[in-house]
Amino acid sequence: MISAHSRRYPQSATVEKTQSQRQDSAIGTAYLLLAALAALAGGGVSVLAGMGVLPATGLGARLVQAHPALMLLYVVVPALVSGFGTLWLPRALGREHMLLGRLNLLAVALLAVAAVLTCTLADARFANILWSLGALMSAMTVLTTIFDSCADSRDQTSFSPFVWGEMLSAAVLLLTVPVFAAATMRTWLWPAVSPAIGAEYFAAPVGLIVLLAGFGIVFEMAARIGQVQTRPVAYIMAATAASGVVAWAKSSLEHGAESLNAQMVGNTLLGLCSLSAVCLAGLWLAGTWRARVSLRTPLLWGMGFLAVVAGGWLVQLVQGTGLHPALQLGALYAVCGGFYLWRGEACGFWYPQKLAHLHFALTTVATLCLFVSGMQVLGCALYGAAALVFVLAALISFQRDIPVRVGNARVAEMQAAGRTSV
Repeated sequence: MISAHSRRYPQSATVEKTQSQRQDSAIGTAYLLLAALAALAGGGVSVLAGMGVLPATGLGARLVQAHPALMLLYVVVPALVSGFGTLWLPRALGREHMLLGRLNLLAVALLAVAAVLTCTLADARFANILWSLGALMSAMTVLTTIFDSCADSRDQTSFSPFVWGEMLSAAVLLLTVPVFAAATMRTWLWPAVSPAIGAEYFAAPVGLIVLLAGFGIVFEMAARIGQVQTRPVAYIMAATAASGVVAWAKSSLEHGAESLNAQMVGNTLLGLCSLSAVCLAGLWLAGTWRARVSLRTPLLWGMGFLAVVAGGWLVQLVQGTGLHPALQLGALYAVCGGFYLWRGEACGFWYPQKLAHLHFALTTVATLCLFVSGMQVLGCALYGAAALVFVLAALISFQRDIPVRVGNARVAEMQAAGRTSV
């Protein structure tokens, strides 16, 4: 098992941050802000297009064209990998700050510029190239920070599920983004012999990243409550990453029947891995329920993520399709649950519980509306309202910046789990 050194830096809310920590906080917040704006823009386009009030020409038409890119490229990667990686990884690894801070800053700048170009240019290929460069830089920053944490072998502790999810998600980016960039360049340089591709070309790796990073966050929720073994989680997630990357690359590079066979094998392996992860995470969360632990906000989002992925798996089993859309929808639950877990239990800061519960309720109702005929527009509108509630809750939490004292019972639970710092 890969391990991280156990050197711990002061991480309490009252300790003054160093310049590097302040830079990580600013960069991580910028990643999450980019993801939130992309989600609001993409959701707004869906609502306005469904209501028929979006102009069919000009900026309105470009936003409709950019909707898949906004949801696939600018929500999942900036939030689950880059944002949480920058904000949460140092604390999870016992480090003071992320390595390659300037490279990370350049990465978020490239992603922001690429998002603006995606929404304003009719041809998004140049924006996709910039996004690829930014995603690669961010992945290298995450992997460098994690691997550097293995340098001290004198006193080691196993990686947490969250670290495993971030490491494997960054590795997937490092292996798949160059293929996406090369395919984009090929359509640019040789348009006569190369079919046009868009963000949909990268949908399978995005679904794989959602599965890895999302389950890493869900397993982290369970690991913070009781003593759990991370070895089965690591095996399932590593198998998911390896099989998914190989199958997608083969289906992308092959043609005809071989491409279809590779895609079918990849979907089958992804379905089996997701089923195994759902069952294991469900057992963990059931154990927390039997232990009568209070149903905190992050656990609500974790259960929502499991329900969405499990539903997608059942649809995949019956109809042969449905898992990838479910994973893309599950990204929302993973991002929101990860934010509340990071802000509250990992960092020890207060956030408004009533707004967080309202956020979850609106998102759940909106998800159900998507599967009812004629209710899709209402569902998109509820998603927009949920996003505004989330932004309000986050702003209130950051504005007040109130440290939360952990009760003695909670301390005892965390000590039993081997996690004494919040």
